[in-house]
Amino acid sequence: MSRENSFAPAWLEFEKELGGRQTLHGPTFNDLLNGWTQFSGVLGSKLTFPAPDISVKTEDKAISPDVTVRIYTPPNYTGGKPAGIFMHGGGWVFGDLDGEDGFCRSIAIDTGTVLVSVDYRLAPKHKYPIALEDCVAAYHWVIENTGYLNTTAGQVFTIGGSAGGGLALGLALNLIDAGLGGTVKGIVALVPVTVHPDACPAEFKSEFISYEENAEYTINTNSAMRAFFDAYDAPLTDHYTSPLLHKRIKDLPKTYIVTAGMDTLRDDGRLFKKALDNAGVPNRYDEFEGYPHWFWAFPSKHLEPITKDFHQKLQKAIEFILS
Repeated sequence: MSRENSFAPAWLEFEKELGGRQTLHGPTFNDLLNGWTQFSGVLGSKLTFPAPDISVKTEDKAISPDVTVRIYTPPNYTGGKPAGIFMHGGGWVFGDLDGEDGFCRSIAIDTGTVLVSVDYRLAPKHKYPIALEDCVAAYHWVIENTGYLNTTAGQVFTIGGSAGGGLALGLALNLIDAGLGGTVKGIVALVPVTVHPDACPAEFKSEFISYEENAEYTINTNSAMRAFFDAYDAPLTDHYTSPLLHKRIKDLPKTYIVTAGMDTLRDDGRLFKKALDNAGVPNRYDEFEGYPHWFWAFPSKHLEPITKDFHQKLQKAIEFILS
């Protein structure tokens, strides 16, 4: 049954602005790459992205031969807050420090926190667990350099969207397993990946329907998501790539989850919220009905109200996880 009439009118107007719905498809990485190149070209030709907010101080730093981070320090920063470790999206195969640079600047300004964005290595060249290991390396660098960053000693929060949202959860759980969970103050997981579609626990299977319901309504179609997983090549039941499977969800700190109603990953977030509730973990949750994956990332007059709402909710949520 078509869900076309479930889209927010503002999103449909935005699609007209782009000249039609933009979607990625598998089954191969090359299919994804060709689609991504085409999508990037459409965005570049149809939209005008704002110049970076230079009031935010940035510094790129190689923390190892393989990993570079970008440090964002907001204007008039006086210290005293945990650093946020930011992991970009892109299905573990796309993305870099520049792709979400504007978003990181906005978060730094809105919340008055230092962000450290991780340029983790990408699949399919660097398969699982390389991305996670690079994020763990960034965590250790941040913890060892809180004096340099002027952030709270021994404290971080993790933040990211899509694959980066899954990494934000997976990193926190990895640190819990390593006995370092007490250093993670909170988690922000925006439209996150939380489970491989073929590994959803039996208790949640009847509610895991968005891969079919929203299969073609969002940039990350059903076939695109499966191609992302194939390229990353984590074991099907790996509990860092599919944190919904992890046995220590109860040990997570305060968590904020965002979902989008027209997203294939909608139920990833919904079910993780349910798992947090079942485990008694303090959390906040916002679902943006009528919008697909990554809706806040596009500079369009049609999306200004929902993007403003998203940023306001995100700011309050970060205040919540750091409180």
